Amino acid sequence: MNFHMTLKNGRDARLYARILLKLKLTLIILTTVILQSSAASFAQITIKEKSASLESILQKIRKQSGYDFFYSNTMLKNTKPVSINVKNVSVEEVLKITFKDQPLTYTIDQKAIVLRYNREPERNALLQKTIVGKVVDEKNEPIPGASVRVKGMPTAPIAITDAKGNFMISATEEQTLTVTYIGYETQEIVLKDKKLPLTVKLKEKETMMKDVVITGMFERKKESFTGASASFSGEQLKALGNQNVIQSLRTLDPSFIQIENNTMGSNPNVLPKIELRGQTSITTSSLKDQFSVDPNQPLFILDGFETSLRYIIDLDMNTVASISILKDAASTAIYGSRAANGVIVVETKKPLPGKLRVSYTSDLQMEMPDLSSYNMMNASEKLEFERLAGRYKEFNNIVNRQLALDEVYNNRLKNVLRGVDTYWLSQPLQTGFSQRHSINVSGGDNTIRYDLGANIKNNNAAMIGEKRKDWGTNLNLTYRSGILNFGNRTYISGANATASPYGSYATWARTNPYYELLPASQKYLEVTISPSVYADGLDANANELIPNPFYNASLASFDKTSYFNLTNNFQAVADFTRSLKLQLNAQITKNDSQSTKFISPLNTAYDEVTDPTLRGSYTYFKQSALGYNVNLNLGYTNTIAQKHILTGNLRAEIAQNNQSLNGYTAVGFPSASNGNPAFAYGFATGSTPIAANSLVRRNSLIASFNYSYDFRYNLDLSASVDGTTAFGSNKRYKPYYAVGVSWNLNKENFLKAVNWIDLLKLRGNIGINGNQNFGNVSQSVYNYYPTINSMGQGVYLSALGAPNLEWQTTRQISLGIDAKMFKNKLSLQLNAYQKHTDPLVIAITLPSSTGLDNYPFNAGTSTTKGLEATINFSPIYNPGEFTWTVGLTGSMLTQKYDNFSNKLSSLNTELRNSNSLTRYRDGYSAYDLWAVPSLGIDPATGQEVFVKKNGMYTFDYNTNDQVVVGSSRPNAEGVISTTLNYKGFTFGAFIRYIWHRDQFNSALYDKVENISYEALRFNQDKRALYQRWKNPGDITQFKSIAVNTLTPISSRFIQTENSFSGESINIGYEFRDKSWLNKYSIAALTLNAYSNDLFYASTVSRERGIDYPYTRSVSMSVRVTFK
Repeated sequence: MNFHMTLKNGRDARLYARILLKLKLTLIILTTVILQSSAASFAQITIKEKSASLESILQKIRKQSGYDFFYSNTMLKNTKPVSINVKNVSVEEVLKITFKDQPLTYTIDQKAIVLRYNREPERNALLQKTIVGKVVDEKNEPIPGASVRVKGMPTAPIAITDAKGNFMISATEEQTLTVTYIGYETQEIVLKDKKLPLTVKLKEKETMMKDVVITGMFERKKESFTGASASFSGEQLKALGNQNVIQSLRTLDPSFIQIENNTMGSNPNVLPKIELRGQTSITTSSLKDQFSVDPNQPLFILDGFETSLRYIIDLDMNTVASISILKDAASTAIYGSRAANGVIVVETKKPLPGKLRVSYTSDLQMEMPDLSSYNMMNASEKLEFERLAGRYKEFNNIVNRQLALDEVYNNRLKNVLRGVDTYWLSQPLQTGFSQRHSINVSGGDNTIRYDLGANIKNNNAAMIGEKRKDWGTNLNLTYRSGILNFGNRTYISGANATASPYGSYATWARTNPYYELLPASQKYLEVTISPSVYADGLDANANELIPNPFYNASLASFDKTSYFNLTNNFQAVADFTRSLKLQLNAQITKNDSQSTKFISPLNTAYDEVTDPTLRGSYTYFKQSALGYNVNLNLGYTNTIAQKHILTGNLRAEIAQNNQSLNGYTAVGFPSASNGNPAFAYGFATGSTPIAANSLVRRNSLIASFNYSYDFRYNLDLSASVDGTTAFGSNKRYKPYYAVGVSWNLNKENFLKAVNWIDLLKLRGNIGINGNQNFGNVSQSVYNYYPTINSMGQGVYLSALGAPNLEWQTTRQISLGIDAKMFKNKLSLQLNAYQKHTDPLVIAITLPSSTGLDNYPFNAGTSTTKGLEATINFSPIYNPGEFTWTVGLTGSMLTQKYDNFSNKLSSLNTELRNSNSLTRYRDGYSAYDLWAVPSLGIDPATGQEVFVKKNGMYTFDYNTNDQVVVGSSRPNAEGVISTTLNYKGFTFGAFIRYIWHRDQFNSALYDKVENISYEALRFNQDKRALYQRWKNPGDITQFKSIAVNTLTPISSRFIQTENSFSGESINIGYEFRDKSWLNKYSIAALTLNAYSNDLFYASTVSRERGIDYPYTRSVSMSVRVTFK
């Protein structure tokens, strides 16, 4: 060590020399001590042991280092074996390895190592400090009730944020905090080098469809919901088909039933009839006006506002985000007087932030007419049937007429023998083709977002000339600024529908096959002598004119309808705090529809009309509606101590719908007319132009409250007071309520150990709803007489108002179980319900002396009880990779009326006289089929044997013997399904089953029996030839061919059906992250193929599609999303 210093004189030099000598000696001693200590500390230790005792390891360290260990013998009792393999390492390094995971620790003091018990928490306590901070959401609003804890220390105290989101917790700088709150993603904060106070921002979890129930007014967490509901995403709906959401929805949920319309088949211009958990109202035309809808139809909600079934069917499926079905009182109570039939809530897609996204979808569909149910005679069969039925026999022994009839027969036989066998069933049909093209552009940021879409659909249906063209645009804008959020959605849509000029399909089905196809210019297929004697007394000398169906189709007749809709929805939301929100919603909607129908004066329907001023007709109707809806909702939600979840809503709503209708029917057109009403001769006999207006206002005040304790015990309370002008002026307001509870048993400690139960939820509720799907019956209506007498023009009362008419209310009780098991491989939902409607609103026919047709009043009750089940099991369940699921849905219900007494006797008489199978009587159902029981055909006489009410047999038919002989409601109905998902590949097959449904077989009634002499001109069912009684001893189901008198309806014509139908078979694949996609800037490409209504197998042989045939469809969908 060298020192350098400059000295002033010799004395100082000697003094500093002595000092320097002492310093050098001191430094040498200190250096020696330090080197010795360092040498000992860094002594090289080599040990290799496996599962050795701690004591033996300490001895080896002592021998190699010279260090002494100080400890008591009891300290080594609970130590762990040591495995170590080190070579030439320091003592410190060996000690760290040796005492890792031991209950002891150590300190080094010179050459001594002192052992002591590990008290790390105490050491940490000395290093801990108070951490303060604030938890906020993405809008920087405080989140009270959030949990803050130290990661990895489950026993350490937890901090809960206060009302301002603030928290305080003790932790060291080396630790990490975990922040959690229900509905938000968990956030971890590493404390090292963090400045205080902390600000922790939580991001709201992205809500999945399977986790929420969308009620149309609010979103509810499914875990705490007490009502019966079903939710489906737009992708689920589109996976089953690309026709419309109704077609897909009926496959997915067992409670949603589309009633078969055997008359109109697959006509795209006819609305389907929908029922959700049966009927709550009596369906009679007396309760309907020009503006009302089916009283058993559910309520449709689109983006928070009521809409029509027609709009939902025409809605572009590519814009749908989700659909929720609300089935019982707890789920529908917020809709009060409109929800007795259930609610269908449709939500469209919302704009998402991000760069500009463009997507295009093309939906293509082919539909093939399904004629497999038709069993019509061929040419030779029909001619032989006519011969056996006496068509060519002269009953009055007039020789010339018999010769003429023989000539007719021989001419037709000649056609048959030379091979004429025209298949008229196919003539008005084609392979239908439809295409929909949709484009969507969206983007924006967290402040402004936009979504713009447009679509067009052209549908050329299965009957030639039947067309429908739909188009629509939508613009969705959202704006966020601080606590305020604004949104506006504008929908503009329209449609043009054209009916087929080929008319009713029944006309073609009944044309005789022994006629050749003739050009459309030829009016008649045949003009021939009429049958000898008509049972109804028509002129026996008249010629029989057989129209050429192509002729009427070639005329200038038309039947067209156009629609236009404009809807604008505005929303403003003020998020005062994370818990308190005020929302304003306003809608204005404008609807117009116009229909025109022209029948040419050259149509064969006017052959018997001798007055030219009555030939041809033009019918015009125009309907307009302008409505608004405004509601204000105050919502509150809060979580207290992470256990108590409170949600409350208070909502006020007002709405008005002003509808108008005008129209007329003009008659008398020139033969060359193309349908211009200016050339009409006048109005139809006894008619004048019509005009009608309907102004319905309603308001409501709704309160709902939900409480959940730890998502285990849940309570729903809802109440509303509704007012409307649709019911009696003295009964303007009505209260409604619902109470629901649910219990998530899987969250109880006694079930947490049962690891194969993922979800087990019990729920039940009771409440009251109403129904407003009636005409406006609260006011009297007066009309002017069309003529003027000497006293002037008079007025008359056409409809008498019912000021005291009670609201129709339905009390609903619902119980249910939701379960998921075996790591979500098995899912189960069971529902049981009862719907009791009291009172019903009905209309009875009044005596003609009153001057009124009918009058509405309250009478009777209706009770419906039902069960529903949805079961899905996945033998292979690996989401995102490979999943195979098989499913079964089913529903069954019973219904009966009561407390009618004899109030509906006149209505039942009308139904009986019109050959209707329906009756409204105490103890019976709307689905019951009434007829006289029949034992069949007597083999000896060929007559039908009936059973009287007293059990006696008789050949005489008596309407008083009518009883219930069946039910049109099946014992069970549902869907069997299987689906496969392998990465991007999907496959699904959905088969509908119907078990034990009684059907009136109209083909047997109209085309096997009840074939009069006049009806012999039409083709008939083969069974009319082969299965009718001919000779004594024949055991058959049908009367003799020679019998052409009227056969009344009996149980012979009601058959029990079991059926299977291929509702949907689909296959698809989604391409993502492919190099060839990137080349064309494509983010995703999805291909789907579908087959809907592929087959129908039934135990009943009947005609399906009378005026319009059913079809089988094959479709394809291509969706491209660009980057």
